[in-house]
Amino acid sequence: MKRWGLPALVGLLILAVAGFWGYREYQNKVVLENYLNSRYQMSFYNLINRVQNMEVLLGKTLATAGDTDNTLIFSEIWLQAEGARENLTQLPLTSDIVGRTAKFLAQSGDFARVEVKKITSGQSLADEEFNILNSLYRQASQLNRDLQSMERQVADGRLTVAEITQSARQELDKGAPTGGSSNFQSIDQQMQGFPTLIYDGPFSDHLDRAAPVGLGNEPTSADEARNIARKFVDIPDDESYRAQVAGRTKEKIPGYTIELIPRNGQAGRIVGNVSDKGGKIVWYMDSRTIGAPKLSIDQARDKALNFLESRGYQNTVNVYHQTQDNRVIFNFIPQERGVVLYPDQLKVSVALDDGQIIGFDARGYLMAHKERDIPAPKISDSEARGKVNKRMAITRTRLAIIPTDDGKERFSYEITGDINGETYLVYVNAITGKTDNVLKLIEQKNGILTM
Repeated sequence: MKRWGLPALVGLLILAVAGFWGYREYQNKVVLENYLNSRYQMSFYNLINRVQNMEVLLGKTLATAGDTDNTLIFSEIWLQAEGARENLTQLPLTSDIVGRTAKFLAQSGDFARVEVKKITSGQSLADEEFNILNSLYRQASQLNRDLQSMERQVADGRLTVAEITQSARQELDKGAPTGGSSNFQSIDQQMQGFPTLIYDGPFSDHLDRAAPVGLGNEPTSADEARNIARKFVDIPDDESYRAQVAGRTKEKIPGYTIELIPRNGQAGRIVGNVSDKGGKIVWYMDSRTIGAPKLSIDQARDKALNFLESRGYQNTVNVYHQTQDNRVIFNFIPQERGVVLYPDQLKVSVALDDGQIIGFDARGYLMAHKERDIPAPKISDSEARGKVNKRMAITRTRLAIIPTDDGKERFSYEITGDINGETYLVYVNAITGKTDNVLKLIEQKNGILTM
């Protein structure tokens, strides 16, 4: 009895410790699941609300003449579409499931933005544009009906947002959508029944053929993608995370979806994409909870700049920023020989509690970055300044490459100035001397934006 007593006691202790550890892991998992589900639920209901608003607003455009008084409607469509697209991308669904729906939201917002420009420049709504608006309205109506049907299933208890989360994980394992995500795939298939749109915006279907030019040609394996992600993300000790390939992505920049899962269950899960050509980090996002802000915007900007430089993105300047949920998102633009390259944009998200880089987005950079033959300007700095209103107090002039709505680029002087207490950016073509674009700089409580 005594011979077996001590081993039995040790065995019981081991089982007790293992049971306690397992229970703690289960508790941590439940807390994380509840937190993520609440965020997914908020995104789901915000998506429904914004698509409903889009349908109403698009319907209003069909009853208006498209004059300057209607710019507010188009501006609101733009804002609602962008918000809906953001809500959709926050749900745990792959691009294979919601790709066409996301494209519709992007096109709707961008088409509305293009129409604002045309209306404010005195152009009227052409028959072709009316037909596009009618198509967008019908698609918004269909999407709204489908989402309302899903909402009724949630209200009746036939579907939960948690099931959408679970089925999204199952689809990665089985290669086919199940449960809640199959509802979204059904919606996406409905959207594919509508004709594609051709117009002059950057989200037009004829621009989908554009290929990324900043990747390189070297193929990347799944194991290499995992190691690239571990080394790139801003974490104090990559050994405290387990990296796994969660699936493949077929977006404009194809590659691997990588998950970094904390071993202790305390930190946030990190998800990102690594391109299969060139092995570039396309984007990543850390889901951890952010504490109360302790850093200033300037301190956070320094953190972001140091991060970019340590990852090989040299000689960039910060142009805009926006704060939300105790984080600040910075837009950085590379410079080449004193010329800022707006198409090659990078976004860095910094947590204001400790300065960790919790988000990175290089999609703009990887789609556009290339060797450019930048010519010498044919008009001088002073000649470019002479193209703006003499009443505007000019504060800065610099050369820039700017993107156009049709996917091309222009070489311009960026002239920043104030008039009537408001700040504007006037882009004067450095070759022809004509005005390429005019943007209004909007300084809000939570950041700086342009419109």
